[in-house]
Amino acid sequence: MGTEKNLQIGIFIADTILLAGFIIGFHAWTLAVWPDLLRGINNLPWLLFTYIISFGLAYLLFPSLVQRRMMKRRRVIKRVFTTSCMTLLFIPFVARLSNPDIHVPYQFFILSILLYTVLLLLERFSTRAYLMHIRANQRNQRHVVLIGNGAVVQNLYETLSTPIYGYDIKGVFYDGECPHTQMAKNRIGGISDIPDWLANQSGIHEIYGYLPKEQYETIDKLSQLCDQHLIRFYYLPAIDVFQGNISLTFMEGIPIIARRQEPLRKTTNKLLKRAFDVIFSLLVLIFVFPWVWLWVAIIIRRQSPGPIFFKQDRTGMDGKVFKCIKFRSMKVNDEADKKQATKDDPRKFPFGDFMRRTNIDELPQFINVFKGDMSVVGPRPHMLKHTEEYSRLISNFMVRHFAKPGITGLAQVSGFRGETHTIDQMEGRVEKDIEYIENWSLILDIKIILKTITNMMGKEKGNAY
Repeated sequence: MGTEKNLQIGIFIADTILLAGFIIGFHAWTLAVWPDLLRGINNLPWLLFTYIISFGLAYLLFPSLVQRRMMKRRRVIKRVFTTSCMTLLFIPFVARLSNPDIHVPYQFFILSILLYTVLLLLERFSTRAYLMHIRANQRNQRHVVLIGNGAVVQNLYETLSTPIYGYDIKGVFYDGECPHTQMAKNRIGGISDIPDWLANQSGIHEIYGYLPKEQYETIDKLSQLCDQHLIRFYYLPAIDVFQGNISLTFMEGIPIIARRQEPLRKTTNKLLKRAFDVIFSLLVLIFVFPWVWLWVAIIIRRQSPGPIFFKQDRTGMDGKVFKCIKFRSMKVNDEADKKQATKDDPRKFPFGDFMRRTNIDELPQFINVFKGDMSVVGPRPHMLKHTEEYSRLISNFMVRHFAKPGITGLAQVSGFRGETHTIDQMEGRVEKDIEYIENWSLILDIKIILKTITNMMGKEKGNAY
């Protein structure tokens, strides 16, 4: 583990040096080519201090530095992007605290962090490629032993056999027969042979094992034996109760298996998503909403007398009811809380139909986002009548309420936008909503937002009526 810790420290130092070198170069380029971006500020030491402190704070809260042996590419991108976003959020505060009287060049900050993120990704993937290369050539390896012949051990054997992960499987101990050909070839002996074998070995880093719970005493003895030989022992729980992604947590030392992973249960992820929601909704409400509201209000008044906004009770996070705000797109009617809009719905007036097709009617929901009732991205909220109906027809329908409802969502950009004609369509929407809950990341939110924008520009019509 010491090597891995040194690697983390080395990458952090490399990131900091890369940041300092980039800021020096970018500052010089800006003064020479685009001086207006800094507006006359030529205080490089202050800039370096601001960036390095902000990056250090972001690293403490959202480390992007770990190059674990089995880290997926998507997770690396997520970690880098998260750290960069938090660095950008910290920079104005650090700048103001360190020098209250100086002009803060926000455009310079934003552009520099965007470019640094690209450099950081290149550095991270270069490091990743180098580590995979040396591990594939039998360097920087961890020597491991497996115990047991169950399905969970067989799956782990196949995973650890991948050269780029850098694991050297010294052998397998088990009693009885094993259907896995490669494991059978690599068998050293039975469970009772482990103590004598370990007594004559050195350099074993980790042992992974599974034995039935009836053999608890054997498991305990193996664990103590590993402690004596300075080997880390990992017990593999044979989890076959749930299918798909699960989450393992501990309560006072007691292992608890959750039905699914929920990244947004983590406090740091909650704060990150909420910060993004507040900033994004504020920008929309300040720079977009007033202008759209002005001409939308005029047209609505001309085509359909009545209120500009339509407020409806919708089901929110954890089943709580909230008032969802929209631009009114239909004539005032008594079926608004009961009947879903259809393609040729006579209740719609012409401009209302246009607003629904282009999502303009959803714009006031950024007020809901700012208030905290909704998120920019999440499962779309349903009217209460539909929540009651679908919860009886679809077994996992209510799972979608484990997250805040969104103005747009993964289901909407995956072809499940608007009216649902059949139960199959609603089940498809629910599956996508649950997929979002289990795989949330800030990058996924941004992808969904960009996809939503392209759909609004006419790339996809969907079923929004």
